[in-house]
Amino acid sequence: MSESQQSLWRVEARQALRLKLDSGPRELQVVEGQLWLTVSAATEHASQDIWLQPGQRLALARGSEIVIEAWKAPAGFQLLVPPSACPQLLRQLQSLRSTAGASTLAAAPAC
Repeated sequence: MSESQQSLWRVEARQALRLKLDSGPRELQVVEGQLWLTVSAATEHASQDIWLQPGQRLALARGSEIVIEAWKAPAGFQLLVPPSACPQLLRQLQSLRSTAGASTLAAAPAC
């Protein structure tokens, strides 16, 4: 199983999944199928219903609560850590870009 397959979340048709993002911002990217999301932010703003197709992404703030439902067929998605969530690591990687080898990148700090 490839690394990208290991990080793929699956939702069966008409199945709902509830997630709370406590660890930081994320980007949800649809890999296959169609997702219906209800997003509740940590603020007092009203919930949003959003439809996403394969390849589309949605930025999710820390503290967001989302309900994810596959529509009519199973769907797959990934939760990605955006570069903005790790500013120190992003700055270091940008400064190493021209001279970095795999061993240098492996030593970069976690965010």
